[in-house]
Amino acid sequence: MNGSPIINILLIMGLFTIATPILGYILRRWNLEKYLGIWATLNFIITIIYLLTLGDIKQYIVFSFQSPVSALFRLDWYSLFFIYIFLIVGFLSSIHSIGYMSEDRHLTGYYTLLQTMVLGLVGLALADDLFTFFVAWEIMAVSSYVLVGFRYHLDEPVEAAMKYLVMSGVGSLLMLYGISYVYGMVGTLEYPYVTLYIRGISQHLEGLQNILPVVAVIASLFMVGFGIKAAYFPFWTWLPDAHPAAPSPISALLSGIVIKAGILGLIKYGLPFILLQPEIYSKVLVAIAVLTMTIANILALLQPDIKRLLAYSSIVNIGFIMIGVSVASEGGVIEGVSSALTHVFSHALGKGLAFLAAGAIIYAMETREIAKMEGLGRVRPFTASALMIALFSLGGLPPLPGFWSKWFLIFSAVSVGDWLLAFTGVINSVLAIIYYIWLFQRLFLSEPTKESMEAREVATSIKISLAIMIILMIVIGIYPDIMYIPAVKAAEALANFLPFTP
Repeated sequence: MNGSPIINILLIMGLFTIATPILGYILRRWNLEKYLGIWATLNFIITIIYLLTLGDIKQYIVFSFQSPVSALFRLDWYSLFFIYIFLIVGFLSSIHSIGYMSEDRHLTGYYTLLQTMVLGLVGLALADDLFTFFVAWEIMAVSSYVLVGFRYHLDEPVEAAMKYLVMSGVGSLLMLYGISYVYGMVGTLEYPYVTLYIRGISQHLEGLQNILPVVAVIASLFMVGFGIKAAYFPFWTWLPDAHPAAPSPISALLSGIVIKAGILGLIKYGLPFILLQPEIYSKVLVAIAVLTMTIANILALLQPDIKRLLAYSSIVNIGFIMIGVSVASEGGVIEGVSSALTHVFSHALGKGLAFLAAGAIIYAMETREIAKMEGLGRVRPFTASALMIALFSLGGLPPLPGFWSKWFLIFSAVSVGDWLLAFTGVINSVLAIIYYIWLFQRLFLSEPTKESMEAREVATSIKISLAIMIILMIVIGIYPDIMYIPAVKAAEALANFLPFTP
């Protein structure tokens, strides 16, 4: 394809997404609408292949669109890192959906929204000005609201979607308010010019004390706006309802990649302002990390519903990612950002697999109650084993990816002398392993319940998605540089724009 790689990426995904309703209309006439998942899968495969043909990006690629509205896009290691995560989880969720969603209605709308959500995520990863970022953010957000409430004939999804809509809408409003402050202060929303302005402030802080209150307002608005989407303390209350209510492939997307949009935005757009006043915000970020991990872990112990347990586990791991953000605010920018991004990668795979495996169990048993799943590992060993591999990775057991990413996070905290973060991270890893082992005991060591004995075989597409994810996790666990080296490159690409810490 000719032209900018940025435009080619957006064109590939955009054309596939736009064509989905047309193809769905055709397939519906032959009762083949459920196979639209193959079309969505092709979308992600072709985009991944195109990205691989670009090779190693030695220098960033910029595309600017000036008329009738301006937009700035950048393809560098930071954006590429997130794009690969979004596409991989989207690809596997599409395969899983072929079997899992086969008995649902309105599948054309489902696959159109799924691809639209991932397209929005890719767009916000590429966006290099705050206005374009916000537009892509809303594309992602609106499609995710509808997908959470996709089974609108049931009360639970509608209630969860409304709660998610209200809270996320407030977050978007606060983020937009922060963006307006940025424009008022800098006179532009283009990221390179905004960060250049901030770097100038960082070198003349003593003579520019009057501007720090505005900086504090922007940093605070971004921390809250992005924090609602990322679901860290105390903004997580929408997530334990949305994850169980959504179809399981969408739960995998929400936990694996959608909440990472909040992390993407916080690190890229929030951290430059945070670094102007690290003595204040580093303490806030440490408190957020510690409270998010600890409280969510305790709440996870109390859950009788498999998807609610996984939802709280997602919040726990956002707390771990915030360890890296906290380290970055304390001066260890490369160490903190690279370790945070490494855990973003490992958690996207681990929690993606966990929700897909939980979806397979729900598909087989038609229940989310853990008590009814006792002994399932003896009846359906592959599905139960897939879930436990995911959970053991999330718990940080070697040689799975979660072990390495947590190791890097703890090491980064130690490197800046923050022993509280390091100690809390270790304790919460142990606490998480306790309820993961408890779940293992119920699945594999207990006598099978009636529901477990009657569990039906899962669809082939579901098994394929689980098998691919397991292989990915084992390979990356053995060769962690696959995720760590790109994370370091992404951190280095971002560090070029960050201000000098005072």
